[in-house]
Amino acid sequence: MKPEQAKKVKIEPKVFFPSLLAVAVLSYLTVRDLDAANKVINAVFSYVTHSWGWAFEWYMAVMLGGWIWLIFGPLANKRLGDEEPEFSTASWIFMMFASCTSAAVLFWGSIEAYYYVATPPFGLKPFSLEAKQYGLAYSLFHWGPLPWATYSLLAVAFGYFLYVKKINVVRPSATLEAVLGEKQCKGLAGTIIDNFYIVALILAMGTSLGLSTPLVTECIQYLFGVPHTLQLDATIISLLVVFNAVCVAFGLQRGVKIASDVRAYLSIAVLGWVFIVGATTFTMNYFTDSVGTQMSQFWNMLFYTDTLGGGGFPQDWTVFYWAWWVIYAIQMCVFLARISRGRTVRQLCLGMVGGLTASTWLLWTVLGSNTLNLIHNNVINIPEIIKTHGVPRAIVETWAALPLSTLTIWAFFILCFLCTVTLVNACSYTLAMSTCKEANGYEEPPVWVRVGWSVLVGVIGIILLALGGLKPIQTAIIAGGCPLYIVNIMIIVAFFREARKGPWKG
Repeated sequence: MKPEQAKKVKIEPKVFFPSLLAVAVLSYLTVRDLDAANKVINAVFSYVTHSWGWAFEWYMAVMLGGWIWLIFGPLANKRLGDEEPEFSTASWIFMMFASCTSAAVLFWGSIEAYYYVATPPFGLKPFSLEAKQYGLAYSLFHWGPLPWATYSLLAVAFGYFLYVKKINVVRPSATLEAVLGEKQCKGLAGTIIDNFYIVALILAMGTSLGLSTPLVTECIQYLFGVPHTLQLDATIISLLVVFNAVCVAFGLQRGVKIASDVRAYLSIAVLGWVFIVGATTFTMNYFTDSVGTQMSQFWNMLFYTDTLGGGGFPQDWTVFYWAWWVIYAIQMCVFLARISRGRTVRQLCLGMVGGLTASTWLLWTVLGSNTLNLIHNNVINIPEIIKTHGVPRAIVETWAALPLSTLTIWAFFILCFLCTVTLVNACSYTLAMSTCKEANGYEEPPVWVRVGWSVLVGVIGIILLALGGLKPIQTAIIAGGCPLYIVNIMIIVAFFREARKGPWKG
């Protein structure tokens, strides 16, 4: 931190308290009548995905075009700040991967391919050979270069506002002066936008906990025979909040960075173990087939709405995932910009897409191929396990099917817990920055604010778990992604306008 810039960071009441109130009201209405809440959730999901799914697909295509322009355009060699990069390239990539992925990726990486085979796209027959060809291909599509390119575009935008324009408020409204004007940004319009962002982010974080916590509790049940209950889930979330408090208390350099590095090395070790003791030859061949399938069908997959067939695959999965990326974009890209100070635009764009695509593809390939191999060879009956015990149990069973199952589940258990801690670290950090005054790229927000946000996110995670099933989690992402869809576009437009006339001009 630069001494001359050190200031006491305080909360911003106009975004801190309204967002708290909104989340409290939503939580109360949901808990009061879970059945009614589930009916509303199903209706919202159906309306948004079927009526507006096309908009999310075009969003991704346009953002990809913006990323390509940054790499080859006049801004490619512009630097985000005057300093040298704060982190080594390896630690930078590790922190990016750790902050952008939680145990939710272990959830989807282990079971996603099953869903694509059981409910395949393009009218294919479930569990047919043709359906299996798309199992991993769609995972590589949803977690590959396309979404990471959209993140690198927004990360460059926030890096510009933080380190070139040097704004001292890390919220969407602070970046929109070129679109809305200074008066509107600091007035009612800016306040509404910021509160939409905070509420959507809290919902998104709750969904990650709603996916990852049951994996931890299922591992506990497998290892110790403790029944999986909502109370156990709540206990696990409480422990996550405590671990997060320890990490954020030490700040970025000591707490978050160390946790990210440990998690990254453990991830590599665990994935290496699964790859070696699992179906190694099948994995390499299936990955090669899947890359070819994705490359040959890329544009069909991107613009697939299934209007005539009405099967619902693109709405249930592609639109859901694009909304997932949209809702996390601001929060993640603020953090990504924060750790990318001193790098050029091209370095950030290529480093993010290359490093993060390699990371996510490695995870999905190893875990997804293991699941498909179990399905293809009828080793475990995943549909029956899901019907009887739920999705988290089915995921644990895919890991337990590997040699030395007890050791494997122990490693999976530790990794799930650590993965979720690192994501909560990044999210609570950014939530705190977004609800404080004078929080810029140099000062760190107060510890109590960061810990407080992680507690609230934990409460939302418990509520989503109480609702049960995947649909509430998917709907929370869809509902939050809708308003931020517009906000993300406005930020990009403001960035390009600013870059043309600001310090980067010429």
